[in-house]
Amino acid sequence: MRLTLYTDYSIRALVYLGQNPGRRVAIQEIADTHGISQSHLVKVVNRLSNNGIILARRGRSGGVELAVTAHEIFIGDIVRLMETDLHAIVACVPARGQPCVLADACRLRGLFSKSLNAFMAVLDRVTLHDLILDHKKY
Repeated sequence: MRLTLYTDYSIRALVYLGQNPGRRVAIQEIADTHGISQSHLVKVVNRLSNNGIILARRGRSGGVELAVTAHEIFIGDIVRLMETDLHAIVACVPARGQPCVLADACRLRGLFSKSLNAFMAVLDRVTLHDLILDHKKY
């Protein structure tokens, strides 16, 4: 199971903002701290801002900050928001674009679906606050 960089960057940005509550942070500061592309981070920030997770302000005194408390942000919600196709994370990928000859009889698809549901159930119980406070817990 592999999440996209888009999701990774969103969680990194949220953790950074959660560690700096009440302070507007420049996107460049987050990008520099995590060694990631500012242009990629801008796209992440736009989606988080458009969905009310963070507040983004432009200009000289601009920056980004959490729109709600870290207790109110569930990681499962962030993963669902950022991943365009959650089922692609665990989907069978046939070699060279060939259809899988076992598709009709294979039980992996159902197993992957159950695994994804279990994975998301765990993330639905974890808040941003949990990630910030106890790195060893997970």
